[in-house]
Amino acid sequence: MLKISIIDGHHLPQSRPTQKGVRYYQMAYAHMGGAFPQQIEIPLRNPVDAFSVGEYTLDLSCFQVGKFKNLELNPFEVRLKPVENTMRQAPPKVA
Repeated sequence: MLKISIIDGHHLPQSRPTQKGVRYYQMAYAHMGGAFPQQIEIPLRNPVDAFSVGEYTLDLSCFQVGKFKNLELNPFEVRLKPVENTMRQAPPKVA
């Protein structure tokens, strides 16, 4: 599972002017197994689509089969889903 972190200060959307208009994105960090996470940009359709601070993983809908039957990440439709907390609370003890 690829973990993506959005940290405080990077949860706000940013914009960049392009020839076709304005491009919105959000900074995040991808934990790819190395010593340090890699900084990445998450494309956004609108600034209101920005993700809040937290841990995420890629949704399966982000992937597509390419022209040569290769598995690809669709760079224009990056959807994240929150990482579920795997630690479960212990049941209360009955006296």
